[in-house]
Amino acid sequence: MRLRVPGGQVPDGALRALSDTSIAYADGDVHLTSRGNLQLRGIDLDECGAVPAGLADAVTAAGLLPSASHERVRNIVASPLSGLVGGLTDVRPLVRDLDAGLCADPVLADLPGRFLFGLDDGRGDVVTLRCDLTAVALGGGTARIVVGGLDGPTVRLTQVPEMLLRQARRFVEIRESVWHVRQLPRAGAELGGTDPAPRPPAFTMPYGVLGDAVSVLVPLGILTPAMVAALPDRGVVVTPWRGLILPSGSDLVALRETGFETAPDSAWQRVTACTGAPGCSLAEGDTRALARRIVAGNTTDSRIHVAGCERVCGAPHSPHRVVLARSTP
Repeated sequence: MRLRVPGGQVPDGALRALSDTSIAYADGDVHLTSRGNLQLRGIDLDECGAVPAGLADAVTAAGLLPSASHERVRNIVASPLSGLVGGLTDVRPLVRDLDAGLCADPVLADLPGRFLFGLDDGRGDVVTLRCDLTAVALGGGTARIVVGGLDGPTVRLTQVPEMLLRQARRFVEIRESVWHVRQLPRAGAELGGTDPAPRPPAFTMPYGVLGDAVSVLVPLGILTPAMVAALPDRGVVVTPWRGLILPSGSDLVALRETGFETAPDSAWQRVTACTGAPGCSLAEGDTRALARRIVAGNTTDSRIHVAGCERVCGAPHSPHRVVLARSTP
């Protein structure tokens, strides 16, 4: 079960409630995705092969299913440190306005489930994620719209939500069977894109104490019950780099003791993995075990993604090397 968390802004108390739900109905952990969303895996189906009603009720009560009709399309990533540290503007209000407008429009329920909106506060983090429609703050109360990989119009920040929604509605009208803006015949020119957008420089997520926030990395994106218990109930933001932003004053020692990484040079910044066996029926090996061995050896300076099959799910957008995990005969 994948649960959308627009802009990574977790409702107060929701992570703790979701952890309890996972213990009751799934594998016990909460999993982070590369889109800043949450997942439950290993769900025990009922005797009819359906998700237990109690699971859906618990997730709804946690505030993580506000729209039954639009849940699959509430894919919004935003600069996770926005309004806390750095950036040219606070995009958190734009996240809320964009999500509200998205859920209020019946037409947009027909967006593909992989369509992705991005809100970059000007620091150049979200623009690296290959979103379908991205607003990048420029300063002076304006933002540049990136349409797939093309430059789009410059608009006032207050106009960003409606501009993105208008372009998304147009995409629904013309997309036929394609999932992404880049797959359109004119690669997004149909939505107002013009020349190819400049290739953004690489972005590295910082970790540790950062002004009024604490940034932690979650190895393999797996939040165990002990890790969730060490977190505050309020002010948690999920990042698209499988980490969390926490309020200032969070106890770094306690966080590290439960499994979080805070060191800026941690090898876990360079190693990711798909679910692998036995969690995925297509996987040919235990990706997580191999990733842990790679990190323990700490012998690489390059980014590595461990995959269980040739589909290479969950790979990072930045340059990386793929290592396939295969079971030993």
